Amino acid sequence: MSDRWAAILRGESPLRFAQRAGRRAFAIAPGSTRCKLCNAPFTGISAAAFRVCGYGQSRKNPQLCARCVESAPEGGAVVPLSVLFADVRGYTSLTEQLGTMESTALVNRFYETASKAFLPFEGLLGQIAGDEVMVLFVPGLAGRSYRAKAVQAGMSLLDGVGYGESASNWIDVGIGIASGEEFVGNVGGGGFKDFTAIGDVTNTAARLTSSAQPGEIVIDAATHAAVADDYASAERELLSLKGKGAAVEAFRLRTG
Repeated sequence: MSDRWAAILRGESPLRFAQRAGRRAFAIAPGSTRCKLCNAPFTGISAAAFRVCGYGQSRKNPQLCARCVESAPEGGAVVPLSVLFADVRGYTSLTEQLGTMESTALVNRFYETASKAFLPFEGLLGQIAGDEVMVLFVPGLAGRSYRAKAVQAGMSLLDGVGYGESASNWIDVGIGIASGEEFVGNVGGGGFKDFTAIGDVTNTAARLTSSAQPGEIVIDAATHAAVADDYASAERELLSLKGKGAAVEAFRLRTG
């Protein structure tokens, strides 16, 4: 499974014979929209039968099927990636001021806006936890420009909530992005598993998010190296992040 995960997530190694044969077999079934990895059709006369067998669109990314991601066996691989966290600021105060129903509607609107922002840039939804969204960008799905796509997706979310426009934003959001290599795959225990990333890159991205002001993206040096030409005005600084022994070189990006 680790070899299969590496082939899928890195997009470098060829799939084994069984996977190649499966793609060819699924290609016979008619359908205009398919899983990017296994070729299972999402549309067409055979799509319903594929859904019954678990090949419906993944909740992690509708370009993939559930069998290729969250329903796949436990396991994964160490791969290059960018991890993005988007955090709603003042969430506790919002719930107190608005009440349960209104704050829930607002957060659901945030989730929907985030999905529309991230998925076109081929991000994989890692986790949704209360006021925070985690998205993974891996070469096997987002291509070699996965780091740039992570930043583009972050900017798209800021635009989606109203930053950089004449109208004021309808919610306060801060974003952090870090890039590197770490474990990605299905993890869990006790009958529960979830597709996510685990390691220092994820921890750094989470800490950078905490350092971001509303309407701002804070990225690490590895991410900045991929987008430096597009964000010449990025503000560089050394940040002391909780749990990190050394200061982290970071860059602040803003819309507009």
